[in-house]
Amino acid sequence: MLIRSLFFSVMFAFAAMAQASGQHPKVPPTEAQQELQEPYQMGDVGTNSQAQIEAKAPSAWRAFGSLVFVLGIAGGGIWALRKWGIKRLPGSGGNRMKIEETLAMGERRYVSILKVDDERFLIASSPQGLGLLARLDGSVEPGFEEELEQHIQVQAPIPVKDMEARLKGEQP
Repeated sequence: MLIRSLFFSVMFAFAAMAQASGQHPKVPPTEAQQELQEPYQMGDVGTNSQAQIEAKAPSAWRAFGSLVFVLGIAGGGIWALRKWGIKRLPGSGGNRMKIEETLAMGERRYVSILKVDDERFLIASSPQGLGLLARLDGSVEPGFEEELEQHIQVQAPIPVKDMEARLKGEQP
């Protein structure tokens, strides 16, 4: 993309130079054009240096130099943004925390591997919130299996005796 825009910019500059080099013969102004120019020629042109500068024809080299200058400023700005400024933009994050991989599990439900410093975690995200599933250094989050088993058992119907035993702290 950058090469294409640079190519078209150079082609535009060469076209401007060819047009300004005077390849087309000058057509003498008509009488009406001369009458319109007369009020500007009434004063002494030699005393006003600004009027002399404006009277000169535009230079193709000047246009090319301006184009190179603007492209240089834009390129320098992009370089500076990449080098120093991109970390300060919202959403760019830092160096310590990264999402290595994400897997979609269905409607707005995802499982992701999150790396923080040198540790990796398996997390689940859903519309209800986030949850830590496991640490990926080989160990499982303490109590995860028990929590999952209890969650499954709570949703299944159980006898009243077993519920009373659980409430008293006795396991059946």
